[in-house]
Amino acid sequence: MAIISAEQVGNRLNDWRIAIRKHDVQSANAMYTELKQLLQEMEENQEVLTYYSLLEGKYKLMIYERRGKTLKEQTELDCPSKTNDLIEYYFYLYKALYASYNRDYASAIGLFKIAEKKLQNIPDEIEVAEFHTKIANLYMLLRQSLISLHYIQNAVDIFKSHEGYERRLASAFVISAANYMDIGDFTRAENYYKKALHIADSLNDRFLASQLFHNISILYAEAGESKKCIDALEQALSDENYLSSCYFHHTMFMLVKELLSIDERTQALYYFELVNQKHESEKCPIYTAKLNLLYHLYFTEDMSQKAQACFEEISILKELKDAEGACELSALAAKHFEDLGAIHQAYLFLKEAYHMNHPIFEWRNSNEKNEFIVHRFNHCRFRTNSVFQFVK
Repeated sequence: MAIISAEQVGNRLNDWRIAIRKHDVQSANAMYTELKQLLQEMEENQEVLTYYSLLEGKYKLMIYERRGKTLKEQTELDCPSKTNDLIEYYFYLYKALYASYNRDYASAIGLFKIAEKKLQNIPDEIEVAEFHTKIANLYMLLRQSLISLHYIQNAVDIFKSHEGYERRLASAFVISAANYMDIGDFTRAENYYKKALHIADSLNDRFLASQLFHNISILYAEAGESKKCIDALEQALSDENYLSSCYFHHTMFMLVKELLSIDERTQALYYFELVNQKHESEKCPIYTAKLNLLYHLYFTEDMSQKAQACFEEISILKELKDAEGACELSALAAKHFEDLGAIHQAYLFLKEAYHMNHPIFEWRNSNEKNEFIVHRFNHCRFRTNSVFQFVK
């Protein structure tokens, strides 16, 4: 068997890197298969192998973002020797992205800062745009909207000036929309979503369109437009490939929650059954807990059993590091129990929501329960759990 030079494989890895950056799933998949074979025939070269391992990590993250394929535990890589600026940059970028995927946001910020310093040695506009997109996504998740908007506008300007990066531009529009939603500018947020949907239509990319319909449904839920929210979620679920992705669980949870919010219980029960059938073949612990909580909240009659079951599911969410989900559903439970006249249970869930949203918050005195009763609960102050898709 002829030995292939490391330089030849390195050049092909560069082609793969560009396909990954463009979110060109078809080309990236084909090259991944090709490169695994080439590496078996390549002369020994540790730098090329490290480059491949880092690109493989980026590729798998891209497939998760673009096709909803769940990530498995990643192999821990050693820090590369200071010989190649791009490999060094990718090492810290990938570690930052994987930390963010695992909801370890404190570590992710530190790693992004190291990667940003390494990026200064790489004269590549698209790499700059990609970095700005990913760190903007992190700050968006952390509700640092103005910082996120600063980064994402830089990415938008760069992607607009390069052909072939339409999908990345759509990703940037989603981050912009999410930030404007956070600061209450729903009109501008909707405009950005519509721009992204126009890109998906022009590319005839149904999976991308489904992700976008899911994302815009979050905006409609925030704005209290349940019909538009439900219509968008049903459009998201119209693509067969989307139904077989991990994003199915995200969208189904949103759909069931919105149906229950307008007391469409019969239709919600129909979707509960669909999810249960899906769970038989593919478990998703976070969304199992969320849907179980919704079921107990709306269909368990005994008030004490209802509250206990809901608290158990919230504990599971906290163990799974879904603090936002635990906070949102605690707030939802508080509002629900208040509507039922169960003020004591409502108080406990509202307290839980505040502790999740403000970990250092302490109740000042025993009269706060009475202050809560007078205050009346306002669920709108808690943002709907977003689970924005593909924007990393």
